[in-house]
Formats: sequence, C-alpha cells, structure tokens
Amino acid sequence: ESWKGSAFIEGGHSILVEEKTATWCESCAQIDKDLEIITDDHGSRISMISYHPSDDIDAFQPPAAEHRLERLGLQHPNLKATPSFVVHNGLVREGVESWPDVQSDILKEESSQRGYTNLKVTVETNDTEIQVSVFPPIEQATDNQTQISILFVQHDKQISDEFINPGTKSRDRVLVGLAEFPFVGNPVSIDTTIIAPFMATYPIDSMDEWSVIVVHEYTNEALLNKTIEDSIPLGVVEISVKDPHREESTEIPIILPIIIFVCIGALGIFSFENKKKVKEEE
Repeated sequence: ESWKGSAFIEGGHSILVEEKTATWCESCAQIDKDLEIITDDHGSRISMISYHPSDDIDAFQPPAAEHRLERLGLQHPNLKATPSFVVHNGLVREGVESWPDVQSDILKEESSQRGYTNLKVTVETNDTEIQVSVFPPIEQATDNQTQISILFVQHDKQISDEFINPGTKSRDRVLVGLAEFPFVGNPVSIDTTIIAPFMATYPIDSMDEWSVIVVHEYTNEALLNKTIEDSIPLGVVEISVKDPHREESTEIPIILPIIIFVCIGALGIFSFENKKKVKEEE
C-alpha cells in the first residue's frame, strides 16, 4: 500500500538481524542488493539493519551506527570483520559464506520464541520530519533494566563520488539516527529530536524510502551482567516505506550458490548416514 502520511502498527515478533558493513567493503557491496531482496521476501519475519563504522573511510559513518556497534561489542568483542551478522543478539557470523548460518539462526530464533513484548507504534510524516510515538508496554511487561529503542533507517542511501566504492551508487538499510528511552534513567538521542517520553523525530530531508524499527531490549548496563542467551531482544517491530526491489538480471545472486552448496553437503551427509544404518542392519 502507498504511504498515506501516518500509520499505526502493533507487533513484536520480528527477529532482529544486525549487520556490520562498510561502503568500501567489496564483498559487502556484492551482497547488498541480494540482502535487500531477501529482506523483502522475509517480510515481517525479520528486521534487518546495517551499521556503518566511523573509520574515516566509510562514506556514511553515522554516529548512531557507531553507538550500536559499541553496544554489540559489549557482548561480542569478536565483532571485527565486514560483513558480519548478529541474529537476535546471538553468535557473530562473519563473511558472505556465513549466510546459511544466519538463515539457520533466524529459523532457530523463530522456533524458540515463546513470547514477545507487544509494541504499539504510530508513525507520522510531514514535509520535514518523521515522528514516531511508542505506547510503552504495560507495567507488568516491563523491566527496569530495559529500554525502548527507536531506530531510523534509510534505504537506497547514495554514496558520494569521492569515497571508495566497489559497488553500486547506494546502500540499503542504513541506520542514520536513533533515540533510546530506558525505563529508568535518561534518554539518548543521536541525530534525532526527543519531543516527549517515547516520542522522537528524524529529518526526512529527501528520503523517499525509509524504515522505523522499534526494539524493546536490555540497556547497555544490563548487558554487562548478562550472557547473550539471556539478553535477546524482547520485542521488535518495523514499519517500512519502500518499494520491493526486483531488478531484472541474468546474474545469479552471490548468496544463492552458497546456500545450494551447503544444502547439497547436508543431503550428502544425510545420504551417507542412511547408507551406514542400512549396512549396520544387514
């Protein structure tokens, strides 16, 4: 449906997939469009977001992304390579070849999900800004060690010519701003404006395609005393304003052969085990 200027969304079951990437990274550039298609195909099952580092080389270097990377580093000190993926605060998966593991992690999180925070979000736009309002969960569903994070994401973000760029002229799912509202403590705003508790705006500028991801998650302080197993996001919901990406191309997506190879390998192992069992029975 076309964007009407405002929308209300309710949910929280989405699986959060966080990617560390960079505009200068060749393999990141090669799979960026593939990931865009995969994200579209998954629909509300996942919310994928990309963090570009402040390394004096990347074309974007949003302070909000550096903030989120530092947060991930509290429990994932091995988060170094690009691209790297973290599914619902789980294990770090490095490189393009790890994508089958990422898919497996998504399925695992979906199958093990026993409940989630039901988030209610209103998003409105005008000529100058996106305004997001989150209705805080009922008191029984909240934890004083948690926060509501509002993440503003730009799609098809253009890269200036002066930067190293081995790929297309834009990147998808780029975090550009955030607002964090801990249930105890002061809110955090990076390139956003907080106008009230659980309400924030971001300049819309010339963004034609964007998303807002709202996450109920543990605070940074709480993460220091928790393992990755007991600190997964408590609720994730996304509203996205973009056209599904479907370019006509004769090229095979880079990720597809990797998935096929792994599936063939798995079938081979399964066949070998079956033959082994037959021989044992004989």
